[in-house]
Amino acid sequence: MNDELIALEQGLADAIRRSDAEAASRFIAEDFVLSSTGGVSPHMPRGDWLAALAELETRSLAPEVVDSRSFGDVTVARLLVQWQASFGERDLTGTYAVTDVFRLEGGGLRLAWRISVRLPDE
Repeated sequence: MNDELIALEQGLADAIRRSDAEAASRFIAEDFVLSSTGGVSPHMPRGDWLAALAELETRSLAPEVVDSRSFGDVTVARLLVQWQASFGERDLTGTYAVTDVFRLEGGGLRLAWRISVRLPDE
């Protein structure tokens, strides 16, 4: 597994746990989009996502990189994420299957697209 990729995922998770938009912005590309089913929003561009962090209450967030593949300047990571959180009155707690698409920019990987699907409770 790519150590840089794991460090990026952990760093982003830490920024989300702290609701720190400034720190989170360092991990994501200018054209970042979150596509989410069962989470915050079905389609959320970078600015909206960063602004929403202030309203997000994350009690715990544990990303596990399951697999990754690189294709030139693009790296795709498959994760399982355990998340205990709420967004206003909405409970987001659950397990999520996440696909992160990173692009090489300025000498490092930046997250361009996160696809997140909340899995059914068992």
